[in-house]
Amino acid sequence: HVGEAEGMLRASGAEVLHFESKSREHMIEMARQLTPEICDRAVVCGGDGSVHLALRGLDLRLPLAVLPLGSGDDFAKTVGIPSRLDLACDVVVNGVVREIDVGVANGLRYIGVAGVGFDSVVAARANKVKHLRGSLVYFYSIFSVLPSFKPLHMSIAIDGVAETEEVMFAVVGNTHRYGAGVLIAPAARVDDGLLDLYVIGKCSTWNLLATLPKAYTGKHVTSPFVRSARGRTIRIETAMPMDVYADGEPLTTTPVEFSIAPEKLRMIVPAASATGV
Repeated sequence: HVGEAEGMLRASGAEVLHFESKSREHMIEMARQLTPEICDRAVVCGGDGSVHLALRGLDLRLPLAVLPLGSGDDFAKTVGIPSRLDLACDVVVNGVVREIDVGVANGLRYIGVAGVGFDSVVAARANKVKHLRGSLVYFYSIFSVLPSFKPLHMSIAIDGVAETEEVMFAVVGNTHRYGAGVLIAPAARVDDGLLDLYVIGKCSTWNLLATLPKAYTGKHVTSPFVRSARGRTIRIETAMPMDVYADGEPLTTTPVEFSIAPEKLRMIVPAASATGV
């Protein structure tokens, strides 16, 4: 697919420099080496994890384009990038720049949704699944983790106001979707300067299992043990350090403070998607 995309971009008249990452760390480092002096846009060929890693190292003066070649591609769908490769290549060359928010967790950038608790344990399991793709990865991982998962004590502060509670998991969304189409933070907007917190409180395994499918339509928010809030800074503390995953990638550990970066990401999108979610 990458070779095919490169051919399409060259056929449209673009000059293409092609770099291939060897590891997560290498992807971040490659992005760091790109500057406006050597190229006029960075193009990520891959899914949410690839976008996340590139963003970690990207010079935000440089516009970013995405060719969605991942298993979920939630971020590409959020900003309206077509899944068809030829149409996505056309956006790379002829799209317009839209400025969008960048999330930050303990000083590290992310673009979509970060999670702590059941959510991050599922993400860790999903990263080890090699024989499935898309939604199936997450279904498999959820059912693998669910039987042994216990509620967690968390202290969650929104703009400095803290509350301690027992929760299954908490997510902090810059965008509204993850996990190949799960609308986990349905009210989140990518350019409002705010983060959206969704807390799935203590509940039985059965209630959690019954609620998770509703998240594909955002209807989980009607469950009595689900609450949401919005703020500029969100801090989460747990009794023991826990992994924080964002965009499906391991990012940091608790205690964690989330905020919006002062600089915007200059995202190349179709003209029709220059505003929206």
